[in-house]
Amino acid sequence: MNSIPERSCWGVARWAVAAFLAAIALIYLFGGFQAAQIVAG
Repeated sequence: MNSIPERSCWGVARWAVAAFLAAIALIYLFGGFQAAQIVAG
């Protein structure tokens, strides 16, 4: 078995999804989605 994990698109996708969910969680915690809509315009 190879000890060095191969880089794949799934690794990048997993981090992208994690970052997206973390951003949503932060927006929700720091004022809810109404505040996000106001900031968005």
